[in-house]
Amino acid sequence: MANTTLTNAFISLNDVINNFIISYTGPGKLIPDSKRTEVVFHARRCLQEFAYETLKSQFVVDLSALPATATYTLPADFVGVVSVIVDENVFTQVASNPSVGQYAINYTTKVMSFNAADAEEPDFELKYLSNALTTDENAAIPKLAEEALYSCMVYAILANREKTNPNLLQRLLIEKIDKLERSKSRLIFTNFSE
Repeated sequence: MANTTLTNAFISLNDVINNFIISYTGPGKLIPDSKRTEVVFHARRCLQEFAYETLKSQFVVDLSALPATATYTLPADFVGVVSVIVDENVFTQVASNPSVGQYAINYTTKVMSFNAADAEEPDFELKYLSNALTTDENAAIPKLAEEALYSCMVYAILANREKTNPNLLQRLLIEKIDKLERSKSRLIFTNFSE
């Protein structure tokens, strides 16, 4: 997977982990004693729990080595294009047979074809949404889903501890489900290409 340039709409998994440790762990906090490795494990596990349906991660792939008119086999974790940029020009998607400045995707074979015939040595960049069950802490997660991820992590950590108050666990589970549903509804109407 590739490194992703974060925008105001996304946060890296590494930042989510760091923010969680600062906000939720330590003396006098909800989780008084937690090691970073435990937080990282549960962050990745929670991301896996609803990555495909809710927390589609965003990645950027540099395709500079490709010729001006070519095909590219999309990554296995690909679920949708955010943008295709060639020499700082945003390409538009067409159904098939792309003309100059266009790209087409066969979703069955996961192959993208594009046409940048007017560029001598084109500089390609593909930004795509992923359903990766990722271990890459550079993954960019929509900020609209950040709170749902925190709720899932809090519940997962405390549910795996002995002597956690069952009433607290019930409240945390309800909060996790509620935040997940709100994230889903907000992300459905979000256009990440803008």
